[in-house]
Amino acid sequence: MARHPSSRPIKKHRSYTVDEAAKALGVHKGTVRRWQKTGLPSLTDQRPALILGAELIAFLDERKPKRQHCALHQAYCLSCRAPRDAALGEVDFILHASGAGMMQALCAECETVMNKRVPIARIPELQAKLAVTIRQAPEPISESHSPCLNDQLKEAR
Repeated sequence: MARHPSSRPIKKHRSYTVDEAAKALGVHKGTVRRWQKTGLPSLTDQRPALILGAELIAFLDERKPKRQHCALHQAYCLSCRAPRDAALGEVDFILHASGAGMMQALCAECETVMNKRVPIARIPELQAKLAVTIRQAPEPISESHSPCLNDQLKEAR
């Protein structure tokens, strides 16, 4: 089941029972009842209680976590679930032939490796805020100049 159900399957101009709302959102009907107790408006003067689609959409959108944006010198830490600065103000920048690069840093809070795509043109801005070590990306295996180690398999046929 989804951690934060999407309001996309809900129709704005339709009324839902608790069971219908739960089925449409892919959650348990007890979850929908708990939402009613914590503020989801519903028409309770009749049985079964009805939930207006527009109010259900508004309730779910209100509960949705706000997007967090990283500054250029920050990266999103998957362990902390937040934008974090690089530990010791140092990052590695791995250049790719595609015109972009990958910024790698350790999280200042939990020391997890963080990655972020950054355009090559923004390296000077990044160097103004952090100590940047620029490295070349390793060569892809398909373009490698070293011989294949499985050559003996071709001869055995």
